[in-house]
Amino acid sequence: MGYSALLGPIGGIMIADYYLLRHQQLDVPDLYRQQGRYTYQKGVNYQAMLALALGILPNIPGFLQAVGALPAGTVWPWLAGIYYYAWFVGFLLAGGLYVLLMRPQFRSAPASSVAAELV
Repeated sequence: MGYSALLGPIGGIMIADYYLLRHQQLDVPDLYRQQGRYTYQKGVNYQAMLALALGILPNIPGFLQAVGALPAGTVWPWLAGIYYYAWFVGFLLAGGLYVLLMRPQFRSAPASSVAAELV
């Protein structure tokens, strides 16, 4: 179950990026360029990192209780219960946050510049 708390947010970010933001359109040569459109800031997409951290965050109390790091009953029952749905919670939360954080970047790029880069 611990893996699902990490893999759900990762999957949510990847699927939101590919389907909701890029509409299944990737510039394959830019995937391999040192300074391509997917480089972001020194190779790190900080919006994705923030969405990942916030997607994992609600699952941490339940995880700590499940592995015995926190005694049973020290975490609110509803918060501990979120851990049993860690994949879904992380997937939806991280994916939604990623879309909200990245949407301004996709709105600011004019369509003509995207088409010109593909040629």
